[in-house]
Amino acid sequence: MYMSEKEVIKVEVPRWLAERLRRYAAEKYGLRRGALSKAVVEILERELGGPPPSAGGLDRLVGLGLSSPRRWSGEDLAEALRDVPD
Repeated sequence: MYMSEKEVIKVEVPRWLAERLRRYAAEKYGLRRGALSKAVVEILERELGGPPPSAGGLDRLVGLGLSSPRRWSGEDLAEALRDVPD
């Protein structure tokens, strides 16, 4: 779960649904602060999908290495990827 950027969204739900959500959050995450938010994020990500992929980072580097025709022989990975012909 990516919780670095947060936004407050206020919604109205039927009382029975709110009670089920609180019970689910308590069973799964306990009675700690933030349990309800974690439960809502989990359910929304499951139904709507996770956050959009980032433009960079480790996943991009790993993907670049996996798509490379070059075999890695223990040398510096950045150097090995830099020498790959297009």
